[in-house]
Amino acid sequence: MPKISVMPKNIPSELLQAFARAGQDHVFRFWNDLTDPERDSFAAELREIDLREVAELAATRGEAPFRGQREPAPVVRLGEEPRGTPRTLAAAHGHRLITQGKVGVFLVAGGQGSRLGFEGPKGCFPAGPLSRKTIFQLHAEKLVRLRERSGASLPWYIMTSQANDAETRKFFESHRFFGLDPRDVMFLPQRMLPALDTAGKLVLQSKGRLFQSPNGHGGSYAAFKQGGALADAQKRGIEQLFYFQVDNILVRIADPIFVGLHALSGSEMSLKVLSKTGPEEKMGVVAIEDGQTRVIEYSDFSRAESEARDSAGQLIHWAGSIAIHMFDLGFFERVAEGAIQLPHHLAKKKLSTIDTEGKPTEVDGIKYESFVFDALPSARKSLSLEVARREEFAPIKNKTGVDSIESAHALYIEEHRRWAREAGLEVSGELEISPLAALDPEELRERLAPESKGKRSGSVLLDPDADGKVRARSSALC
Repeated sequence: MPKISVMPKNIPSELLQAFARAGQDHVFRFWNDLTDPERDSFAAELREIDLREVAELAATRGEAPFRGQREPAPVVRLGEEPRGTPRTLAAAHGHRLITQGKVGVFLVAGGQGSRLGFEGPKGCFPAGPLSRKTIFQLHAEKLVRLRERSGASLPWYIMTSQANDAETRKFFESHRFFGLDPRDVMFLPQRMLPALDTAGKLVLQSKGRLFQSPNGHGGSYAAFKQGGALADAQKRGIEQLFYFQVDNILVRIADPIFVGLHALSGSEMSLKVLSKTGPEEKMGVVAIEDGQTRVIEYSDFSRAESEARDSAGQLIHWAGSIAIHMFDLGFFERVAEGAIQLPHHLAKKKLSTIDTEGKPTEVDGIKYESFVFDALPSARKSLSLEVARREEFAPIKNKTGVDSIESAHALYIEEHRRWAREAGLEVSGELEISPLAALDPEELRERLAPESKGKRSGSVLLDPDADGKVRARSSALC
């Protein structure tokens, strides 16, 4: 956008001087067209812009492609006993940390459901195959059951975005926090980052608004501190933080084995991985690069690297990260305080803007974000744990196809069928087990009422009754 030849009047002097010094005073082009309330709103937005950061973003050109040799990172494989730490010992230690109130839960939920054809926060999407419970409710009920089992508060920190913060808060309030104590649920708005055009200039989305987008899941560190969660966690005596993203309905929140392995190994940042379906699966891969453990975006691998196989025909770079982490709170704090700097990643996009006459148009531009896993190389020690896809990974990202509503429902139902079979219940139709009923197959075996066992046809929901026993409903006994 060309520089303004005649500057509008009545612009707050400190804003005008700051943006003029930064070469960004074109943002005031339509100032005179705005109403007084619109000017106040725009001025407030501009005061939140870190112009030094904007200059740094403009100088970001993306990381140069890696030309060295990448190697697979060490992973605790399925069924493998970690050196010196049997899984039974890890599970006991993890359970102990949870019951002692040493574990907090952090959910990243800033996304909207637009790709699902759903208006509103993605967490409000009805995801229960039979119950139609929302994603938020499924996660919340897992925490309710964890609290019942452990007697701990398990504070829940939820990162929202500017687009969905108010609606998310209202949703939880209208549902009475799904049985959780509101004092144990904290919402943390994510920062926004301005987009720039190819000349490094701020882009106007409208006459009185900049084009901004969420700063990526790497922004969770800063949001955790700025939103007051870090101080809250420290006050509560939290030592470990379980991190996950909203769209995975099979996530095992704060499962004791993962918590225990992470803590006993002395890891500062741990992650769950699974075996990729093939080289083309769009999933970050855990690997050693320049002697450091990293999660490397699939797009940063050459085709030859991503397709490389060992002598047994297995993918060399097979370990895909599923965005489930454990953090030592002290490490998380170091990142949040800025002692560890995360790089900005850029994405070239067409940006909706206005032309010099204020009419809608598009320009070539750049959006910027940071990734939570980019802190991994700075961890003094890390741990990667392989898990089974069918048991822990059913993301709802798309309306159809891969990682869709349909694929997530199929995985969810099949996993619950497996739990039921192990507990003595065979279901021919669809099956959904309430998180309030059981969080794992072992618990279902303990709680399933004898009269609910056997063979059943049709669709079955398993819910707990007042006596604590889990009973089947919405089906007929064969």
